[in-house]
Amino acid sequence: MCFCLVFGVSLIIFEFNQQWMLRIHVDPILPNWFWSLINLFGDAWVVLLILLVSERRPGAMTSWILKTWLAGAAVVQLIKYLSPMPRPANVLGKEMLTLIDHPPLFSGSMPSGHAFAAISCALILVTVMKQRGVNQSYLWMIAAFAGLVSWARVAVGAHWPSDVIVGAGLAFFVVALTYVWETRSSWNHWLSSKHGAVLLVLIHLLIAVYLLVPQSDFLLVQIFQLSLACLSVSKAIYLIKVSLWFRTT
Repeated sequence: MCFCLVFGVSLIIFEFNQQWMLRIHVDPILPNWFWSLINLFGDAWVVLLILLVSERRPGAMTSWILKTWLAGAAVVQLIKYLSPMPRPANVLGKEMLTLIDHPPLFSGSMPSGHAFAAISCALILVTVMKQRGVNQSYLWMIAAFAGLVSWARVAVGAHWPSDVIVGAGLAFFVVALTYVWETRSSWNHWLSSKHGAVLLVLIHLLIAVYLLVPQSDFLLVQIFQLSLACLSVSKAIYLIKVSLWFRTT
């Protein structure tokens, strides 16, 4: 966390941010549709869906997931509010960047919420899968993919490299903080109850509604987004069935 914060701030102080950003956008390595698709995996609601679907049973690690999601949203937005930093397109100009899928231009840039969400998701998944005895190579693949998702925010022109690096550093801090919080006070017992099941069903329905609104200009990404919405609805239906089964037994 400290390394990421120092590195990110150093990029700003020594003015490497703009140079690095311009070099990336002068000659993009991969096609726009690829970065648009990868960028979707850093959306906070998509990350929440991935984590909830990865649970073996409802309430297995829901408490840790929700705590991280809520705390992360609060920390990221608070920093953006207290120290608003202009987006790359507002400094360098739209003509100097390859903007993909209409990235935000006026909200605070530092830190990247997508990078925070992607790295947080990877940290939770790696921790849980390591406890399950999953092969080490799969854990490295998750970490590498999370890094690629984070970097997609630079590729689409939404964030400076420093924003992504700082967002990743904050993810380590918040995930560690919520892990300690979870060991001392867990919500899983309540989330496994009838009322908790209702909340989870509502969350999945909200995710589905959110994903029904297209976030990309590319048809492939829109189809994939619709598939995720269907997955969220399916999980909501599953939770309803599980809740009804417990009530009848």
